[in-house]
Amino acid sequence: MEKLLQWSIANQSDDKELRAKTPAPDPELLAQLFGQAVDEPTQMKQNMAVITSPEIDLENKLVAFDNFEMLIENLDNANNIENLKLWDPLLQQLSSPEPKLQALACSCIGTATQNNPKSQQNFLQYAEGENGMAKLVELASDKSPETNLKAIYALANIVRHNKEGVESFEKHNGWDIIAPILNSDKSTEKLKLRALSLLNAALSTPIDSARLEKLQQDQVVKSLLGLIKVDGHIGCIDSATNIVTTLMSHKYSFDDEEKKMVVQAVEQLEKMKDQISHEDLQILKSVS
Repeated sequence: MEKLLQWSIANQSDDKELRAKTPAPDPELLAQLFGQAVDEPTQMKQNMAVITSPEIDLENKLVAFDNFEMLIENLDNANNIENLKLWDPLLQQLSSPEPKLQALACSCIGTATQNNPKSQQNFLQYAEGENGMAKLVELASDKSPETNLKAIYALANIVRHNKEGVESFEKHNGWDIIAPILNSDKSTEKLKLRALSLLNAALSTPIDSARLEKLQQDQVVKSLLGLIKVDGHIGCIDSATNIVTTLMSHKYSFDDEEKKMVVQAVEQLEKMKDQISHEDLQILKSVS
């Protein structure tokens, strides 16, 4: 693989002397370069070797990361990350000084664990490590828009319908990232929607009273209610309303300030009731 990379890099160079010094690989190696006659587990290992090599430039690393993610969209390949011992080098990229590599690492984690209980559990074996759950939670508040979007994507897919994943998320203060995103004027609608998706995923396992208290303590419910306004993003409004009514079904107890906000939210929803769930509106109206 190293010879292939040397040839590929030299072949794209303007340095005629470098091209002359670097012989072309034999046909079998060329077939490997173009993905022929190489099984997918081998391609996964080869791409990860490129990603982790200190001698490869960023552009080639990004191409290798894209290739790796395309491979793990296949469920069997995603599960093979563990069999091939690639979780550790993948997670190490979360601490890369290059934001693009951090974002792609987050994206690969999210893709591998999406609707995949086995890969969720495989990730959770590493969750307590330096580049585990705590690092993902940290990156979810990163200054790089692409990094925080991808980190939230990864977190949502790790915790969805996974009790152990939610417990790890809670342990590493995952709830703390949600309200600031929803409240910030600097957050894009896309980021808010992603945060709402994470919140919804984290509530996909049984919700106990301690979790409800934590959501109230962290001002999450106030943040949700604050999104419900006529001039708001309809996707955010619909998602926030649905989450609030879900919490109500689990006996969430609104404090006095939240009750006032519910009344205001209902007034806003009445003005756009043709765009939102009638059932959710009726449930919110029941708050006294």
